[in-house]
Amino acid sequence: MPELSNNLMEPWKNSLTVAVETNRLALDNAQKLGVLQMGLLRSCMDLGFARLKAAAEIKDTDDLLAFQAGQIEAAMSLSEKLIDDSKALADLGEGIMEECGRLTEEAIGQSPQPLALQGRVSHKAA
Repeated sequence: MPELSNNLMEPWKNSLTVAVETNRLALDNAQKLGVLQMGLLRSCMDLGFARLKAAAEIKDTDDLLAFQAGQIEAAMSLSEKLIDDSKALADLGEGIMEECGRLTEEAIGQSPQPLALQGRVSHKAA
């Protein structure tokens, strides 16, 4: 009887293995994406609060001019940060696609081959 259950479960073992690996991949990459987004959020918050503090310290026209120069620097810094984070996100997506491709190749390689239709006779109506 154990042989019968092993024979029945054999086709499902590969599917289960692929499903577990796919779930791990999804979880790992969701965590990486969360870390990336939290880093961006932290950077934006730090920059925003720094600029608010700078705005609160404006007392005269010289301070206003310095604040405006700081705004330009902040915008350029934020722009560079967004470009870097976009590249990191693209790399993450590329890594996910590579892993999914590998899992798909493994799943296809492990799956039983379909039965050949050899020796089949076609019946044509005369």
